[in-house]
Amino acid sequence: MKLGHLFSIAIASFVAITLDVTAETIFGDDFQDGNAEGWGAAGDGDIGLSTYAGNVSMRMTKKAMTFAAITTQGYADVRIAASFAAGDLEGNDVCIFEASADEGQSWVEVLSVKSGQDDLVTMHRGSVAKPQFDDLPRLILRARVAGNSGNDTCWLDGVSVTGRWMADQQSRLNYFSSDMFGSDAEFSVPASTTAYAPAEGSEPAAMTLNGRLIFAADQPASGFEIYIDRSGLDGEPDARFAELPAFDFEYTTEGDRLIPKQRGLIARDHPFWEYVLTPGRIWSEAGGGIWTRAALPFALVEKNANCTHNGLLIFRFNAEGEVSDALWQVGSETCAYFQFDAWGRLELSFEPLGRDAERRSANMQDLTPVPEVRAISTLASDHPGVLLEAIAAPEDVSPEFLTVYGLVLDGVHYVSECQTRYGPYPFCDEMVIPSYSFAKSLFAGLALMRLEHLHPGAKDAFIADYVPECAHAGHWDDVTFQDALNMTTGRYASRVPDADENRAVDEAFFIVETHIEKIELACTQYPRKSPPGEVWVYHTTDTYILGTAMAAFMRRHVNAAADIYRDLLVDPVWSALGLSETLSETRRTYDENGQPFVGWGLVFERDDLARLLVFLQHGSGQINGTQVLDANMLGAALQRDPGNRGLPATNNDFRYKNGFWAWNYADFGGCEGDAWISFMSGFGGLSAVLMPNGVSYYYVSDGNEYAWGGAVRATNAYAPICEDT
Repeated sequence: MKLGHLFSIAIASFVAITLDVTAETIFGDDFQDGNAEGWGAAGDGDIGLSTYAGNVSMRMTKKAMTFAAITTQGYADVRIAASFAAGDLEGNDVCIFEASADEGQSWVEVLSVKSGQDDLVTMHRGSVAKPQFDDLPRLILRARVAGNSGNDTCWLDGVSVTGRWMADQQSRLNYFSSDMFGSDAEFSVPASTTAYAPAEGSEPAAMTLNGRLIFAADQPASGFEIYIDRSGLDGEPDARFAELPAFDFEYTTEGDRLIPKQRGLIARDHPFWEYVLTPGRIWSEAGGGIWTRAALPFALVEKNANCTHNGLLIFRFNAEGEVSDALWQVGSETCAYFQFDAWGRLELSFEPLGRDAERRSANMQDLTPVPEVRAISTLASDHPGVLLEAIAAPEDVSPEFLTVYGLVLDGVHYVSECQTRYGPYPFCDEMVIPSYSFAKSLFAGLALMRLEHLHPGAKDAFIADYVPECAHAGHWDDVTFQDALNMTTGRYASRVPDADENRAVDEAFFIVETHIEKIELACTQYPRKSPPGEVWVYHTTDTYILGTAMAAFMRRHVNAAADIYRDLLVDPVWSALGLSETLSETRRTYDENGQPFVGWGLVFERDDLARLLVFLQHGSGQINGTQVLDANMLGAALQRDPGNRGLPATNNDFRYKNGFWAWNYADFGGCEGDAWISFMSGFGGLSAVLMPNGVSYYYVSDGNEYAWGGAVRATNAYAPICEDT
């Protein structure tokens, strides 16, 4: 199975995020296919495609121009977005992307990049929605360089036009009538998400449902539409991604909640998908007589990977234990390389069981204070100086690629809706979101901090003493656990950003499924080039080696059955913080070792992320007065120790320490001195920021955008980040 370029780190200009919109792609071009079909060329200067670190973009110089014409007929709420990087701009030189709704008589600027923003690498993004773009027979897109010499260069990328298909939206079902649950009813297009939630006039459920819900065979979708397939998955023989895996799970009713007994990642025999189940709802139909409705959220997570596709399933049941057919759809995801809609109906069966009194509570949220939850829109009235527009700026992170975002300050968790292509996800609190490389901080980083707290000196243990495959490879004898966490092992092939990580993709590290295959690749992937602790190069393989070493350390010094995820994190930290059972399991190898991936593979809910950010932001690794992490390691990771910030990572404004990133906000924020901000970053467009003024901020997206500097600056009104110049 091809999984594509999974874990390249993309550090862009960190500047804010997004608004909630339901959008479909009308036109998109990132030039990754190596051609520019549909784009014309004009002007004075060179124009053509160029490649840097595996990314293809349109390169233009001097006064070159490129243009394309599309139609937006049938679409409303049309939004145009594009990205530019630039180099060697001086004076009034500028890169401009614009659009015309009147055959070129007038132009609306979407994005401009000027001198001072031209560092050759940073992709700046712009986005504009205007009523005149809607329902047009011809919309012209134009990118141009307003320069004066041959070295004035602009690189165009990530062009997208999105909108809401008016006729399609009007035809979507907002409510499933009773007849829809009969086998003869047509279910030809995805429904509005409102159809999977109680309608007006519905009443609390009068019945309960305790037992197994089953469909025994993998169920093919009746409809399947791919939007993005950057890894060629559609061409894979027998991939079988257009179906739901067989389903046989116990559910228990608690009030109006329908709670799965099994939580977290659930491995299946299916070649492509695994499940994550979260609590659903039951309610009495409006005028439904003997029938009660049940809606279940679920997520399909790609096997051996972290791409997460959120779905909805609804059915009816009665007091006799009868269940109707089920209707289901998938219409949202957090996955940069594979995006699709799927929908269908299936024959469901039910086997009643007695209540399981020993079943764990779905969430242990009574153990710790719960951040109060408010809609993000209330931020403007709660903190008038903190500009809501800066937190939700679509020119920084494209709305069509956003899953969810939030901000925590003064003990309040301000949250967005969870948007899908068919309306807000009705189970936003339970929506499953992936970690990708957040796990390098939350799993690898916190686990080694926990191990160091329990066994002082563990961070200085040598990899070769605990990982035989690395010892056999040679030159690992002086590499410590902490060197691996810091990605300063001294083993690398190239210091060019992403080059080594892409090599790991090419050589199948992310694709092989057994521990022995992964660890042998990880230990031998890169040659020894410098002493440990002196050079930083981003390697997910280093984090995997660290996890292997920590597992061996635990088996040797604790007990033979010790498990690094359960014993270092789930029981002492996750449970004590009141995190959901969605985090009860992590991605592991498919063999008897069951080795956790450590550097990726967690799934969680938005409340989990907010609680973790509060825990990290306030204090030194204590929970309810009990120390659970090594305070010194945590303090260094969060940039609280000026003498221990970590080595430069990608450039001198970025550092990487104990699994956490840091960015020097000083130039962007106009500070008199350094202003280091700790953050976590995940593949595709995940960012979580721990600001020095006590504010935490996160967003989960999949458009390969990492922009949050403006959001940081906006919180100065709450408390200053630094002293201004």
